[in-house]
Amino acid sequence: MTLPKSPIAWVLIFLGGATALCCTGTLGVMALGLFAEDDSTASPSRADVPGAAGRTGQPGAPGGFAFDVPKGWKATGEGRYLIEEKDDQNILGVEVVRLPSVPGLEDGEGKVARLWHERIGTDWDGVTSTPPVLRRFVSNGARAFFTGSPLRSKKEGVLFRVTLYLVEADDRFEPLVFIQSYVPESSTARDMSAGYSWDTSHKNVELALAGVRGSPVGAPLVDDTEVVGHFSYASSSSLQWVNTFTGATSMSAVSYNIKHVFSGDHSFVYEYAGASGQVGAMQFGTEDDEGEWSVKHDVLTLTGQKRTRKYLLIGAARTPEGRRTLYMMPDYPAWSLYPGAISQNAQLYVEKN
Repeated sequence: MTLPKSPIAWVLIFLGGATALCCTGTLGVMALGLFAEDDSTASPSRADVPGAAGRTGQPGAPGGFAFDVPKGWKATGEGRYLIEEKDDQNILGVEVVRLPSVPGLEDGEGKVARLWHERIGTDWDGVTSTPPVLRRFVSNGARAFFTGSPLRSKKEGVLFRVTLYLVEADDRFEPLVFIQSYVPESSTARDMSAGYSWDTSHKNVELALAGVRGSPVGAPLVDDTEVVGHFSYASSSSLQWVNTFTGATSMSAVSYNIKHVFSGDHSFVYEYAGASGQVGAMQFGTEDDEGEWSVKHDVLTLTGQKRTRKYLLIGAARTPEGRRTLYMMPDYPAWSLYPGAISQNAQLYVEKN
């Protein structure tokens, strides 16, 4: 199968700074605090850069970065590697493209957003200027900023899933682009079928990331000072029913709001309010708690008086309007950074005015 070759032009592009946000993508097998060192090795201090987590940690990969290409992948050009596998009669591919180093570790979200918008947007339709920022650890515990989305190739006119990573490496970022492809046995409903394939082919994205190492290691994914604040998250959905015999209609709905207040002394207040059921006969519920919060690498733990809650931290950027956010995934039903899991289970908390 032939993937679009236009992205190879990205390899020649030099990237500076920027501002904004970034999104989507990858398995929590490399996250969840699995690479945590002793707490004494991680500094909660904040770099003198707005929105940047403290970077004190231990040395990581020699030279700051290493990428071991998995067995079974074939080189398709300088800095490009591809694997293709059959899924029934469909062909699922993943190509990884290495880009030039980006100097400086400040403003990781902004640098991802600029590369995403200005460069990837040159060859792909569907690119936004302010994608939401995500963070994660790579295999040795170094941090990475990333975003991803299904995009349509301007050259071929079909959907791919493109994910961009910037991995911390001493005094620079090392960028990687993952391109997931779908070649169906039949062209019927190709876009819909392609969308169902991303989680399946994503395992090979994770396989490649297992060979990625950066530096430093032992630093937290989100700094304590990025957590302090008053954040809220809201969700709602509804479904309308039609009686095919009488023509009568009814509607059921689920709606809830969660508020977290994280104080600088590591105390927290939690509030939940929700409603569900048939409109006109809704059932309402509330819950509250308070206690202490703590962050260890990428896990936020709320030790409350009533129960303990845990969240995987996957982002702490700003909205286009400048409001701080916390992008978190509860430990139910399961922690996973696969694209489908992020879209279904992650919760974007926005700081209240």
